[in-house]
Amino acid sequence: MEASNLIAYDDVIDAAYDIFLEMAADSLEPADVILFTAQFEDRGAAELVETKDDWAEHVGFDVDKDVYAEVRIGLVNEENDELDDVFARLLVSRDPDNKFCHILWKRD
Repeated sequence: MEASNLIAYDDVIDAAYDIFLEMAADSLEPADVILFTAQFEDRGAAELVETKDDWAEHVGFDVDKDVYAEVRIGLVNEENDELDDVFARLLVSRDPDNKFCHILWKRD
């Protein structure tokens, strides 16, 4: 697939965040939902990160890192400006003809 036909990374982040918001209340522990909701405005982030190699074991197929993107959603540590409290990792297809999203939720 040509890169010009793929969904832009900014749009992938927006879609991932929308999916996260829609499913978070049913997929996270209640305390995490409260924490995320209370602190997202000040510390929240949805970041595109390098797609990790462990996705194949979660989704059952080899992941083409040009076609799929990984987005992490969580809270940023104010001391080091790093996303260290991750509530969800999302694997999202950038192929507009093959909509796909798989989420790994935070579990305590």
